[in-house]
Amino acid sequence: MKLMDRTIALNTGAFGGPFGTKHIKGAAQHMVQIPSGLLSYFNDSKTEAAVDLLLAKKRPSIPDDVEWNEVPDYFRALRAARQIQADLAILVHEIWHAVWKPLPAPWTAKAPHEQVDDGLLDPQTIWGQWYALRSYGLGKLRSELLVYADNESGVQIGFNVLQDGKSKLHSKSKIKQDIAGWEDDGVTLWSPSGLVKIQKGLNFAPLAPFVDEAIKVIKDVGKL
Repeated sequence: MKLMDRTIALNTGAFGGPFGTKHIKGAAQHMVQIPSGLLSYFNDSKTEAAVDLLLAKKRPSIPDDVEWNEVPDYFRALRAARQIQADLAILVHEIWHAVWKPLPAPWTAKAPHEQVDDGLLDPQTIWGQWYALRSYGLGKLRSELLVYADNESGVQIGFNVLQDGKSKLHSKSKIKQDIAGWEDDGVTLWSPSGLVKIQKGLNFAPLAPFVDEAIKVIKDVGKL
């Protein structure tokens, strides 16, 4: 299929729409609204294919199937794709702000320029990894609070506690009992997938117990 055939949806659809948050009665979190373009990327396979093609790292600057009369539409589609990419970066950081609570003292928050993986402040990097994180420090310990979002798993939160690059969450039997309900990738613990599905308005109330449990575990590890 020609590239221009795949980009028609990007030029005819509505890809604007600001992010927004609002309080949910009875919940500590906010509801985040996903812009229409990013929502179309998540929900429509043709839009997903067009955006992925336009943002591919090996894509030529001007594909060889674009005619002169199609160049303006090509650039409009490229602009829309890059907007969707930026919107994903905004989304995961908006979710982080809406869901997580800052770690209490004596943990100290790391500034954006102090993050171990500063590439996660780059929309292109976030596009390839689908998550955002913020780091905290306590002596030799480092803890990361993460947010992940994709159409298959929905929104998940994750956390870890590291010392010299090694996890401190798997070495104490008491901690192992506290994290039994989390998905474990060997370093980071994740809330179960599917709790918060991708839709225009994201309600994070199902994640609230996991936020509280994560912060409790991190505080306990810091005391050991």
